[in-house]
Amino acid sequence: MLRRSLVIGLCALGVACQSQKEEKSGSGPVVAKGAGVTITADEFKARLDEQSPFIRSRYSTLQRKQEFLDNLIRFEVLAREAEKQGLATDPDVQMTLKKIMVQKLVQKNFQNLEGAKDLPEAELQKYYDDHKADYFRPKRVRLAAVVWNAPAGSPERAKKLATAKAALAKIKAEEKKNALAFTQAVAQHSEDAATKGAAGDLQFKSHEELEQAYSKELADAAFALSAGQTSGVVETPKGLYLLKLTGQQEELNRSFDQVKTQIANKLYRERKTKEFDEWLKRLREEAKISIDEKALEAIEVSAAAPAGMPGPMGGAMGGGHGGMGGPRPAPAPAPAPAPAPAPAK
Repeated sequence: MLRRSLVIGLCALGVACQSQKEEKSGSGPVVAKGAGVTITADEFKARLDEQSPFIRSRYSTLQRKQEFLDNLIRFEVLAREAEKQGLATDPDVQMTLKKIMVQKLVQKNFQNLEGAKDLPEAELQKYYDDHKADYFRPKRVRLAAVVWNAPAGSPERAKKLATAKAALAKIKAEEKKNALAFTQAVAQHSEDAATKGAAGDLQFKSHEELEQAYSKELADAAFALSAGQTSGVVETPKGLYLLKLTGQQEELNRSFDQVKTQIANKLYRERKTKEFDEWLKRLREEAKISIDEKALEAIEVSAAAPAGMPGPMGGAMGGGHGGMGGPRPAPAPAPAPAPAPAPAK
């Protein structure tokens, strides 16, 4: 187990270092050199930049930089020894290398969003116009309500109005010491079966939606409330209401210029996802894969992996096709950071 973890860690780190060397080869002065080991200033900085800003801030002095350099040297020496002992051909190393190669292949071909800036503005504008609900939303409030069904002019209106006023007075007297005062009033008095079982919840609604469903009087009263406030008795043509503001969503109003880049990235990712699917399908067809279902069925699957052991692919390949994310890449484990530096003294 320990050997496997060390091997995979060395492989991941080795690929990361090699990748950086390829990208920054020949640049920057050499800060450390020995038999088979060369670390340039640019490589040092690249590895340090992988750390969080909080960790990086510890390495502003020469002494701290030497500590970090010691870690890099330790890694390079261990990696060189691993190569000497033939671990480059170890199955675990080869599998980890394969995962990282797949990751870089997908990143190289499908995860660069540079092309998004070249999408025609007319296409972006059309998407914006077709999905305006995603960028425009009026303010909405969430209410709880005690409802009395008493249409204007009905014989029971006056009696229910008196009941509503009495219920309101009781709520006002109790709500400071009893957070459930309004909910209890709903249970005791509300005549709206659709909302009574949900403590009077009317869900989030805009002013227009409240006006259409109930009345302008109720909508105006609702939008005049502050968070947690209980209204007076609201009289509408259909009935009487006590309202409590339980939540609100502010207006969303984003112009085309504000979201143009976001739309471009979204459409480009969708396009690259489609290209990836087609490309992968073509690769599978060219590979002429055949499956032995009998042999597949005979494979015994353990109930659980030993503690601390990753799955057969280290969780790296995602859950089937859906685990590929973005343009459905098959991500390999992210290269591990440099060996942990010595704690600050």
